[in-house]
Amino acid sequence: PCTIIYQAILKLFSLCSKKPPRYDPFAQVQTEAVRDRPKMEDREYDFIVMGATGFTGKLVVEYITVQYGTKKYKWAMAGRSIGKLEAVKKSLSQMNPEVAEVPLLVANSLDSKKMDELASKTRLVMAAVGPFLKYGTPLVAACARYGTHYCDITGEVTWVRHVIDKLDATARQTGARIVPLCGHDSVPWDMCAYAAAKEFEKKGDNLVSLKFYDEIRGQMSGGTLATATLLVNPSLRLARTKAPFNPMSMDAKGGEAPNKLKTRFPRCCSYDSKYGEFVGPFIMAPVNANVVKRSNALLGYSPSITYSEVITHPGCMSAWLIELQKIFIGTGIFFPPWKFFHSFCLPSPGEGPSYAERAAGYLKIKAFARSSKGNRLLIRFGLTVDPGYEDTARLLVECGLCTLSESITKQGKSGVLTPACAFGMDIIDRIKSQGRGGHFSVTAL
Repeated sequence: PCTIIYQAILKLFSLCSKKPPRYDPFAQVQTEAVRDRPKMEDREYDFIVMGATGFTGKLVVEYITVQYGTKKYKWAMAGRSIGKLEAVKKSLSQMNPEVAEVPLLVANSLDSKKMDELASKTRLVMAAVGPFLKYGTPLVAACARYGTHYCDITGEVTWVRHVIDKLDATARQTGARIVPLCGHDSVPWDMCAYAAAKEFEKKGDNLVSLKFYDEIRGQMSGGTLATATLLVNPSLRLARTKAPFNPMSMDAKGGEAPNKLKTRFPRCCSYDSKYGEFVGPFIMAPVNANVVKRSNALLGYSPSITYSEVITHPGCMSAWLIELQKIFIGTGIFFPPWKFFHSFCLPSPGEGPSYAERAAGYLKIKAFARSSKGNRLLIRFGLTVDPGYEDTARLLVECGLCTLSESITKQGKSGVLTPACAFGMDIIDRIKSQGRGGHFSVTAL
């Protein structure tokens, strides 16, 4: 009730006062292509990890250290604080002495000149600098302008719309592959949809519906909570995009794609008698749906797809406890005085689940796909550790290295892309074979 009253007062106040101008993340950022940019073969680094001192950024560089070291790729770590970078490097050197030679680059992600300098030195940037609406814009713009490939772990679709709107044409001009949403949000769902569409396409058929059942075990980090709080900040209401349509519907040439995606999400918990599961709404389902929408616009899966997604629970009590947890967290986001209670039981920015909690996590997805001719598929996708952070770090690295691979380079795709459009099944092959591995299968029903 306090939250409802508080929001009602804010609404009344906004009606009686002058509305602040909408926030444009690109207002002070250049988006034009740089003509005299260094050639790819002349650049100093294969890739740079930006945000290497944050919670997920540390997991990214740890994965690179253990899995790849420094022999195959020349890479660097970047962040705002040299002290924190040195501390991370010292820790990594204990895992792999090779990393003692990895360069450290001090760069503030809000400094456009520094981001231009960073982007001009490397073939690829892996970004873990969220919230991206606040910290990510100068970096992604610099990459598009200099023809530098870019992958990140954002789940902020409202920001991604502006990235597409402002940078897609620039990236296509410079040859940059700008690929946001390369973590848990939303590689698994994007690739399940891609695999289903391509399987039906082989038979002269097309995808018309997808229903996802997600089983997830994981914990929240302070950075994720900070991002959620930022996105509902009334002073950061985003300006309208330049395109006269939703940029998620933009095709590969910059026009509006005719392909449509309809969504169906539950509003509360229930028992799904057809599949024998207690299910409820998944907070990231709208994000995943938007990524599939974008892939459909770019790749033309089908004229129309119906997208449904739920999260599964082991029982009725578990389902409702999860909903109560969402209410507790959401109350703090929409009713600031409640944040006092958050400080006792939720992580602060830079904090997150422990190693043991991450090791106990997992992701299991069942996706049921149906075609226009009535054919049906079951797609399964699985990760064996915490998907939100531990395997998000791995997904980011593998997406980034996939971007640099010879097979993807030969395809010559550029622009602001989705993981499915940029990498196709190459990224699934890497997920299954690198690091901790993973499960992916497509079965006809």
